[in-house]
Amino acid sequence: MDTFAKRRHLLKTGALALLGSLPPWALAADDEQSIVLGFAGGLGAKLQTNISFSSRDGALQAIEEANQRNIVIGGKPTRFSLRLADDQSEPNFARITANSLVAAKVAAVIGHDTTDTSVAALPIYAEAGIPMITPTSTGRVITASGYTNVFQMPGHTDITTGHLAEATASIVRARRIAVLENGTQLGAALADGFIQNLKSLGVELVTRDSVTPKTSDFNAPLSRLKSSDPELLFFTGVGPQISAFLQNFQRLDLRCKLLVTGGGVNVEFPRAGPYPDGSYLLIHGLPPEKRPGYAEFEKAYRSRFETAINAYTMFAYDAVGITIEAIRRLDSANPKLLIAELHKMKYKGISGNISFTSDGSQANPPYTLYQVSQQYWKPIKTYGG
Repeated sequence: MDTFAKRRHLLKTGALALLGSLPPWALAADDEQSIVLGFAGGLGAKLQTNISFSSRDGALQAIEEANQRNIVIGGKPTRFSLRLADDQSEPNFARITANSLVAAKVAAVIGHDTTDTSVAALPIYAEAGIPMITPTSTGRVITASGYTNVFQMPGHTDITTGHLAEATASIVRARRIAVLENGTQLGAALADGFIQNLKSLGVELVTRDSVTPKTSDFNAPLSRLKSSDPELLFFTGVGPQISAFLQNFQRLDLRCKLLVTGGGVNVEFPRAGPYPDGSYLLIHGLPPEKRPGYAEFEKAYRSRFETAINAYTMFAYDAVGITIEAIRRLDSANPKLLIAELHKMKYKGISGNISFTSDGSQANPPYTLYQVSQQYWKPIKTYGG
């Protein structure tokens, strides 16, 4: 009996009403079943959410490659799919998105794209017993929350700020530091952790200022910072805000060097785009030449997608990869079983070797410190991985 005939028979017998309570992989035809993963991120305007779009495409590539492997789960040929959900990078929409993915009975969620949206959605997935694997959110608060269903691909802020302070003291060799944070939960955590680590290294903070997360007017804070004569300015901004910040920075002719984290990476990377020579970027992930299998990954990706490849593309690719491998090992897509299996996994991905600590943080996460030279970001030091 084909799928259409089977559904028609179920309608006649009244049994179709029961299907709404079953997970998606139970609705398949005799010869194939479907397992659905969710992807949640800011999927509105591409130019403003480049990280979400490239992460989405990394996840889609992993899904497509898995389907080429003819994986069998529970004795049935299995096809994987990705259910996309736009949370608009806003916490309130993230809660709505999370509830929709729970209602869709996805096996796991890849997302969300910011610390604030991940924190908002996490309790909803926890209550439903669904694993949430974020390829982009870096706040320590996510894995410090006590939930067992959360997994964080990039290193969290406690690790990041330790590397930032070490690089400031030993590589940049700056002694007078200014900090400008962007008013988000992540921005405040990065600023706090960076300053705390600087103090332990005997480096002087000359001033700290803040802006709102969506402002494009940096005249007042940058003028105040300029008057303190720092050698290095650390800015925690991300996404489209970076462009406005850099325009103001150069127009006001600040002579200090810049330091930003991965959320501040420009879409032209590895070209430096609007960043001036001498700027520093600490980004999650290792340089491409240090990633086994990267050449094949890049070729396949560029033949299929137009979005830029960045570290978060590979984290999303590996988040899907480790999830599907966990399903294969379990021979089941039961979300609650997946949570336990992911905690035990050791997985070799494009982004590096992946395993999780007891709280869901990635163990020994990879980072690369870049500096702009002749209009290109050039790697100068790697950490972890």
